Amino acid sequence: MKSMKKFSFLLLIAIVAVSGFLVTSCTKEATETNMIIRRWTLSSKTIANVNVATDCEKLSVWNFKSDGTYAIYDSCDKTSTGTWKLAADAKTLTLDGITAYAVIEGTISNLVIEMQVGSIGLTRWSFN
Repeated sequence: MKSMKKFSFLLLIAIVAVSGFLVTSCTKEATETNMIIRRWTLSSKTIANVNVATDCEKLSVWNFKSDGTYAIYDSCDKTSTGTWKLAADAKTLTLDGITAYAVIEGTISNLVIEMQVGSIGLTRWSFN
């Protein structure tokens, strides 16, 4: 009888522990994704620490929506739209299922992404 109570108690502890882990994992992923969802204003676009943003790119707005779509509005009235997805580990942001950016920083107030652009070099976009 004691062993049955002990087994039931251990089983209950195991179920609670696994449930807590699953809830925490889902919450973390949702939180990281929610940090991307908002309107971001480009503060710099750099290659080798040199700002290379064109006049049209300066102060462009990247709007990531909760439905998985995005819109990029530049200063020259050009708009690009498509879909976005953040990888489960929150380290890769993919636009239109093709363009993958490494997420360097993703907080409530800053977003920094980078990508190797052909022979040009490692390009970094910083937003606030």
